[in-house]
Amino acid sequence: MEQQIKDGLNFILGAVTSVKTEAETVITKINSDFQTLAAKGAQDQSELSVNLRKYLQDGVSQLEALVGKVNATVEETKQKVASATNKG
Repeated sequence: MEQQIKDGLNFILGAVTSVKTEAETVITKINSDFQTLAAKGAQDQSELSVNLRKYLQDGVSQLEALVGKVNATVEETKQKVASATNKG
């Protein structure tokens, strides 16, 4: 039974770590795309360009918040696993 609990917790840790890695990859790509578009659009102050910059920045901010939550969840789960392992 104890091994099943450890395996379950390890599965959760693996899943959360995978989500974290994917989110960081997405954030890196969005940041890169944003920089490219911002450089091209820096000279264009049309409504479309202004709105596009705003929406991309909003997306990056939301993804950064998500990564922060994932990091907090990973740390919390690691602490729980360590605590459960030390008790067992």
